[in-house]
Amino acid sequence: MRQCHAQALLDGLHPQHCGNYPTALLERARYSTLGRRHLTRAALASAPGLFAPDQERWQAWQESQPWLLWPQSQLAGFTRELGALSLAPALRVVLERNAVLFLREAIGSELWRLVQVADPWRGRSSETIRLMGNALLQRCGKDAESLRSALFERGKIEFLGHAERTDAALAARLGQAYAAIPAEPCARECWLPADAVAQRLAQHIALAAGADEAEVPAA
Repeated sequence: MRQCHAQALLDGLHPQHCGNYPTALLERARYSTLGRRHLTRAALASAPGLFAPDQERWQAWQESQPWLLWPQSQLAGFTRELGALSLAPALRVVLERNAVLFLREAIGSELWRLVQVADPWRGRSSETIRLMGNALLQRCGKDAESLRSALFERGKIEFLGHAERTDAALAARLGQAYAAIPAEPCARECWLPADAVAQRLAQHIALAAGADEAEVPAA
């Protein structure tokens, strides 16, 4: 039982909160009793109020909120998606050819196509959101890395804000999946509609379930 608890605790946490070891060493440690024990101690030290033995409430979310255990690559992809969606009103009004080419290259063709067709606001996005997005784009200028970083941070705010609206402890648990956690509450800083993240999560979870079923060999 303790081993299962340690494994569940470690799943989905950013390496920064497990001692920030090299990826290869971290993966090896996850699959050994001694390694898990060491990483668990590091995780407990990084967030004692969240992971203390008598504070296991977050475990009840493992089935209802499977994204808590997403690997880092999947979490990062979803976070970037939310960031791109939050900037959609500003991105869609960019028409100048060189600017379009730069943005598409910076955020990736797949996300660029998504923001051109997705409409989380259902036609009701405010001018304020577009202006805030435009201000962000202007701050990043022609620095692709700065834009990607800003887009990720924007997505992190949206995801953490979604979790905060459910439960502060859930948001704190999700925060441990990121290297850096915003100091201020995120829900009041969100640009996306309150139900947008839940809808995107449902789509991702359904796609993952479909992929898993497809991999099961026929009897």
